[in-house]
Amino acid sequence: MDDMFNLYEHRGVLVVEVLVQKFDFLVISECSRYLRSCLEKREYPSTVFDIGRVVIIDSSVFGFLLEIYKTVTKKGNKIAIVCRDRLVLNAMNLLTLPQIIPVFDTLEAAADHLAV
Repeated sequence: MDDMFNLYEHRGVLVVEVLVQKFDFLVISECSRYLRSCLEKREYPSTVFDIGRVVIIDSSVFGFLLEIYKTVTKKGNKIAIVCRDRLVLNAMNLLTLPQIIPVFDTLEAAADHLAV
């Protein structure tokens, strides 16, 4: 999974950096168990999903992010997304995802939001 994700801490939040350009059902079905396990080991901290490299995404990923959002918020923490690709942002907006999970164009902006 190291070729698909880079997990690290930044300013007290967990960052899940997605290293692939195509983040879809095939990727999430292969990696969701791994990502859940990583979050569970850390007790579901405030987390930024950095999908800045992603140019193709589908609704299965959004479903996974909403599932993680519910679990993280039950623990009293927050989640945010970093995204800069216009088409990916359009897909998120069509599904009204930013109304639930805040989306930022930089890691610093997302970390600022989660620090509040």
